Amino acid sequence: MNTDIHELVQLDKLPIYIKVHQKPGKTEVPPHWHQSIELSFTMRGKIDHFIIEGLDYQTHPGEILVINTQIVHSIQNINNKQTDLMLTILFPYSLVLSMFPEINHYLIVLKNVSELAFNQLSQYYRLQTLLSQMITISLNNSDTFKNLELTILSYQVLEILLKYFLEPRDNNSRLSDNLIITGHLRNALDFIQTHYQEQISLQDIADNCHLARQYLQKIFRQNMGITLGKYLKKYRAQKAYHELCNTSHTLTTIASNTGFSGVRSMNRALVANYGKTSMQIKRVTQRHI
Repeated sequence: MNTDIHELVQLDKLPIYIKVHQKPGKTEVPPHWHQSIELSFTMRGKIDHFIIEGLDYQTHPGEILVINTQIVHSIQNINNKQTDLMLTILFPYSLVLSMFPEINHYLIVLKNVSELAFNQLSQYYRLQTLLSQMITISLNNSDTFKNLELTILSYQVLEILLKYFLEPRDNNSRLSDNLIITGHLRNALDFIQTHYQEQISLQDIADNCHLARQYLQKIFRQNMGITLGKYLKKYRAQKAYHELCNTSHTLTTIASNTGFSGVRSMNRALVANYGKTSMQIKRVTQRHI
């Protein structure tokens, strides 16, 4: 299995990663990237903020998004409902490459439904049907041929994407600039996610990326929708929240483990992101044990 910290892919029994989301409450996936090509399908409900390369999408029932390889993206849902139902598929890039060796020269582009060509529109509706079937099968634990059916359907989805929704990669200077910026962002994310437990500064992150701090902060804010400093605090807060909910460590130990200077600074970050202090989170967690 790929140990890249960004390749959050669990293949197990299937050649393609498939995940159904139906958990109520707040959902947040920090900015990240992976080699795999990702597809997101909203069957019911909505995603409040699906940010892809700095563009903020709000999805609606039936909407399909595709994130091409190595594109930075993040998700924030303010309040998922019990009835919300979404699907994520990750197609390993090596698999796509074996099926279509020319993929390096193309992007998969799913435009807004109102902008699709006539032949694309019918295929978009077909995609919706296939993806809905995948959700139904995924939730049916008694299906003996579940893995076989999901594999067949996912390959049909990939076939439609490659046949009807490819656009040539543009080799102009704008794309080159975008790829360079994406590389800088990936380097910054790599550094934060590897060194967040240490007392790193924004200057340390910029130095690691070989960029001026002001320039890195500018492109980070423009493309991520969040400042570099807030992202670092948010990432540490997420790690602290997980440790608060899943360990018996003291608050001081957790603050130290997640890169905060102390419990007070950890509490400020937790309140900003979760509305509760570390002690309040601990109490809620202990009540449910």
